[in-house]
Amino acid sequence: MNEHMAVALTRSHPLVRLEAMMHRPLPVTRGLLPHSVRLVAGALRKNIRYAVLGSTITVSLAVPTHAQSIAPSRSPHAEPPQAVLGPVEPTLGLIEAVKLSANNQPALGAFESDARASEEAAVAARTLPDPTLTGGIQDFPVTGNTAFSPTRDNFTMYTIGIMREQVRRSRREAEAARLRAEAVVSRVQGTAQERQIQREVMLAWINAVEARAKQRLLDRLISDLRVGHRVMEAGIPTGASSPALALQMQAEISLASAQQADARGQESRARAELARWIGVAAQRPLPDVIPALAPPAALDHPIDIGGHPRIRVAEAQEQAADRQIDVARRERRPNLTWSLDYGFRPNYGDLVTARVSIPLQINRGRLQDRKIAEAASRADAARLRAEDARRELGGALSASLADYRSAEAQLAILRAEAIPSLEASFQAAEARYGAGQGTLELPLTVVRRYVETTIQSIEEQGKRARAAAELTYLTQDLSR
Repeated sequence: MNEHMAVALTRSHPLVRLEAMMHRPLPVTRGLLPHSVRLVAGALRKNIRYAVLGSTITVSLAVPTHAQSIAPSRSPHAEPPQAVLGPVEPTLGLIEAVKLSANNQPALGAFESDARASEEAAVAARTLPDPTLTGGIQDFPVTGNTAFSPTRDNFTMYTIGIMREQVRRSRREAEAARLRAEAVVSRVQGTAQERQIQREVMLAWINAVEARAKQRLLDRLISDLRVGHRVMEAGIPTGASSPALALQMQAEISLASAQQADARGQESRARAELARWIGVAAQRPLPDVIPALAPPAALDHPIDIGGHPRIRVAEAQEQAADRQIDVARRERRPNLTWSLDYGFRPNYGDLVTARVSIPLQINRGRLQDRKIAEAASRADAARLRAEDARRELGGALSASLADYRSAEAQLAILRAEAIPSLEASFQAAEARYGAGQGTLELPLTVVRRYVETTIQSIEEQGKRARAAAELTYLTQDLSR
């Protein structure tokens, strides 16, 4: 909507024209309405101008270096800023909120700690086990003539020795590779969590801004309805209005107040969700209108989501599962354990004993082979989960594109057809009223529908912005 269209819309706004109708001499009695009601005309024209123009700012999420442009600039028709006491906090833009969310996130630190733990374990897995020191007394007699004597029997000796399991190098390398793969999984999970945080921040920010936009519209609507209510009550004695119309206007004020309370609650909830990720910065001022966030990629071309962190997590888990198969295969070859003992006999010669032990895998089909089959099945499960993640994200991408296009189409219809039609309908009702052939009921009905359409326009702007945020979540990282 260009500036010329905005000015024309302001002049023909139904609420402004309705207010003018209310301040004309009534056709029945030709009397004048109270002078106090006329004094609000200037304020009405000023307030309604901002309620319907909406946002005409387009911000591309694909260029995070222009973060300062994400906050909508002041409209050329905006009111001059009021004098305030003390410094005013800067407006919190979308890109700034996303960047703030990258700081002090315990979940991200936890994934990094898990990754370091796996890397440390991989170093240990590549190293041979420490040797074991053994000692004791062997063949100590407890019966007979030599009972309880360590010197009279030549079999008795004090022993000291060393033993160690000689783990095969191939098994150690396979286990280390599996642990390194687990470290990669943890780090990629951290990246996926970071992207998810960005998504939550974007959605919470958009929800808060949408709630604020609704509040601004409803604030002005309630103010205008109260003026209309006074006009209706003033016209009852003259016959220009009726108690039913006045009560209807009062009901409209109550309904709008309920909507306003709901919008305030939505803003509080959205700010609370935002505070989960960025702390006290969530309480900073927000833009008054929803920016038209451009999608990060052309909608008419295929978008590759293969680099999304969730897919990378699934692929990393698949790699880790494959490494576990290697470990299970290496375990089919047994390790040997060796030991060396020195035996001291006080009255006889000393002895040395060397031993080697090797596990006998006599039940390989039910033990080692089963472990390999288990690892292979888990690897298959990881591959299936990776494929499912690709399909899920592909479906989410298509749904987000559909939501974006739907919101764009509905906004175009509202702005090009619905609002002009309502304005024309109001002009017809105005002419009928001016000719003394109708009451204010029909113009008020048109105005009510006009406001509902404007609120719908705000909701569609929020829907379009959320769809753009989803597309950004699926295709790019805003924090880099």
